[in-house]
Formats: sequence, structure tokens, C-alpha cells
Amino acid sequence: MASQGAHPACLFLALTLLMTGAATAILCTAILTNYWELITFDREAVEAITARHNNTHTLTWLWEGKVGKVVIQLDKPLKVRRQVGVAPLGEARGVIANNNLRFRRQTSRVIYLVPHHGGIWTLCVGLSELEQEKLRGKFRLSGCINYLSPHSMGSSDKNDWVQRMQNLSISCALVCCILLGASAVVGIFGIIQRQISAVLITGVMYILASTFGLFCLTIMHFKRRTKKDCGVLDSQVTPEYSSARVFETGWSLDLGWGGVVTCLAAALLWLLLARIMRYNPISLS
Repeated sequence: MASQGAHPACLFLALTLLMTGAATAILCTAILTNYWELITFDREAVEAITARHNNTHTLTWLWEGKVGKVVIQLDKPLKVRRQVGVAPLGEARGVIANNNLRFRRQTSRVIYLVPHHGGIWTLCVGLSELEQEKLRGKFRLSGCINYLSPHSMGSSDKNDWVQRMQNLSISCALVCCILLGASAVVGIFGIIQRQISAVLITGVMYILASTFGLFCLTIMHFKRRTKKDCGVLDSQVTPEYSSARVFETGWSLDLGWGGVVTCLAAALLWLLLARIMRYNPISLS
């Protein structure tokens, strides 16, 4: 007797699981990567700003234009107090000898125009480890900064909007991750125990995950539309060079849109699977 092919319900189940795995992997990868936004400097704008200051600003491009080094000659040299020694042991503790206090005048300031890339959780320096090592001691930031760190962003009023949008995107991403993890548990339980209600709930949870993913994507897309502040990065450059900064969306945002679409497709498949299981019970044996 000829062997029968696979049951159509089993084929639909396999399709549902395949789409679900793809949707979960794509959306989680987008949430955990750090290329939602790319922060660079417009080279022509930087050169125009430097040209307006005649000979007081000197611009040098490092590593084929990846990083700009600007040396600013100060009109009024800054007086910096520097302690170079301590009192001898015979004197009172904590007393500094007069000849150990010196003053030096800072006649120039050096700023580095460094590219960055950021995600939902962190903001990272867009340089290789070797390039960061060469700038160590000259550029204050290195590696990645966690947005949840109390020292990552300033508390000034000018970046309150960006901070609120950042916190909202983090909240939506957390809810999305929780829903994806919970739906996996409920979906596996519904298939193994043949519980139609659990399968329906899985479909609804994927709809909710795609909804919160959509909120997160929308917030990340529009958070720089009205404010160009960047928290801790604003202290690294002068306001005039901050105006030459360019914010662009990265591939993580595009991957997130793909994850939202596949989550909606997976939700639809789960709802159809529940309807199929009602009239055509699936046998896993």
C-alpha cells in the first residue's frame, strides 16, 4: 500500500513554527544590536566652520577622514591650578608648601569629531579597538555607554526630550522581549498538549509583540526630528561643531521593521492554526 504524504495540518504547523522562529530571531537581533542610529560629522560643514575662524582653528582629518581633530587657539588663555608636590613630613598633615603650587596657562583646546553608533540600550564609539587605543587619553569616551547608567546622560533641560524618548523605547523593547519569551512557552505548551486556547493566546501575544515593536521603531525613528542633542556627546565638542553632526538611521532599524512584519505574519499563522486544530486535530505521533 502506497505511503501517504504528510497531513496538510502538519505542514501548516511546520510553516507556523518556521515563521515564528524567523520572526523571533529577527526582532530580537534588531533589539540587541547597536546600529539603530549612526552619528557622524558632515565633512564640508566642519571645513566651513573651520574656515570661518581664519587661523584660530586648525583642522586635521585622521584615518582617511574618519575622525576630525580641531585645535582651537584660545583668545584668553585659561589659568589652570596644578599641584606638583606635598609638604615635607615635618610639617602639618595636609599642608602644601608654597613652592609646590604652580600655575600654567592653557593656550589651546583640542576637540575630536568622532563618529558614533547607537541602539536602544547603548551608544558606542564608531572606531576600531586600535583606533580607540590611539585616542586614549585624548578623547574621553571609549567602548559603549549604557543609556541606563546614571552617568551616561546629563541632566540638563536641553536633552530632556531625547531622554524621554530613549526611556520609552527601552520600555517598549523590554515589553516586546517579555512577550516573545512568554509566547514561546505558551505556544510550545499549546502544541504539545493540543490546547487550542493556548495557541490562540500565542497568536494574540505575537500581535502585542509586533505592536510594542512598532512603538519602539517609531520612537527611535522620530526622536531626533525635533532635538539634535546627544547628552554626553555634547560635552565633547563645541556647540558650533555640534551643528555639523548628522544623525542617520542604521541597518538595525530596517531589521526591526522586518521583524515587526514577520511577527504579524506569525500571529496570523497561529490564529489560523488554532482554527485548523479545531476541525483537524494534529497528531504528533
